[in-house]
Amino acid sequence: MKHLQNPCLEPDQKLVCLKITIAFAFFCGFGPSWRLWVSSRQFPLSPISDSLPIITFPFDLAWFILLFGLLLGIIIASKPRILILTFLVLAGILSSFDQMRWQPWFYQYFFMMAALGFYAWKKPEVRNNQTALKTCRFVVIFTYVWSGIQKLNVNFVTQTWPDLAGPFLGLLPEGVKKLPSFLILMIPLLETSIGLGLLTRKYRNTSVILAIATHGFVLLVLFTSGENTIVWPWNIAMALFVLILFWQDSETSPRKVLLPTKLFHTLVLVLFGVLPVFSLIGLWDSYLSSALYSGNTEQAVIYLSPATVERLPSNLHQYIWQHTEPFFLDINRWAYGELNVPVYPESRIFKKVAIQVCSLANGPPDIKLRITSSPNPLTGLRESAFYDCEHLYTSR
Repeated sequence: MKHLQNPCLEPDQKLVCLKITIAFAFFCGFGPSWRLWVSSRQFPLSPISDSLPIITFPFDLAWFILLFGLLLGIIIASKPRILILTFLVLAGILSSFDQMRWQPWFYQYFFMMAALGFYAWKKPEVRNNQTALKTCRFVVIFTYVWSGIQKLNVNFVTQTWPDLAGPFLGLLPEGVKKLPSFLILMIPLLETSIGLGLLTRKYRNTSVILAIATHGFVLLVLFTSGENTIVWPWNIAMALFVLILFWQDSETSPRKVLLPTKLFHTLVLVLFGVLPVFSLIGLWDSYLSSALYSGNTEQAVIYLSPATVERLPSNLHQYIWQHTEPFFLDINRWAYGELNVPVYPESRIFKKVAIQVCSLANGPPDIKLRITSSPNPLTGLRESAFYDCEHLYTSR
């Protein structure tokens, strides 16, 4: 691995490799989640404003296909700045019509592509190309740093990791199926260490190797569980990002990455480096702070009576647990089942979903939405709030 040759060593080569990787990563995210990007579906839209119109069929599908065409053009074109900027405008507007589209992988790819669109292949090329690359480096570094920090909580140790890795651990010998808590906590510490190591010159290559090995292990765990297929290509893309941006890079100092010289670089520093701090106190969205699979997000469930279940469309019954009474609708499973992405874990989204259920069942009084807060990192305890249909309708 020490003598691994990177075909993307020069800045110009890195930009080409990077734009192709990001475009293919978008392809691999958009394709399996295509229903997320259209309006003709049952899972409700959550626009940034209720005043926004719904993009109806066939315009929603045409818009989505146009994004694919632009990505293909970005891959082929030697200097695709105009295509990139057009793609960013259309993808950004489309995402504003539904906050469920703000998935962590989309958020990361969008801003990395934006760094290329704003700076790459623009005169003076040497300086602007370097700005594009160091902006992308910042995004990748702090995705690792915050992903690790978000997992430093008791829920990750006791619930999230066992649930995610359960099928994989089941294949191991009996003596190693249950890892001690301190070993599980090594996972988030490793992620944060990889991010900080990529920032340094001394430990950069070592961190690249650790990052690639980590993503290989995560993919093995995900393959075994068969869960959340939408993030499988994200792990491959992240491994390629670290290889392209950091391997054998002895020139880029921490100062160059951390000290912005351009406006967009400053914006990225705020979005990926600073604002995630506020997610820890509920003032910034979890999924915009690398909190996927962290155990550190809000959760929700919708309680239903048997009579209400009968009034709901039959295709929703597969997401309703019927082991006890009251029954409950698993919002996350509904999102996976119809859109192939996890639910965006914020109260405003949960309330939109509950309003949709109230509407589908003609608003009976026995529907209750329960939202539980992000857990206390040391105890795992959550606070709960309950909402019925009447309260949800009047609070819109």
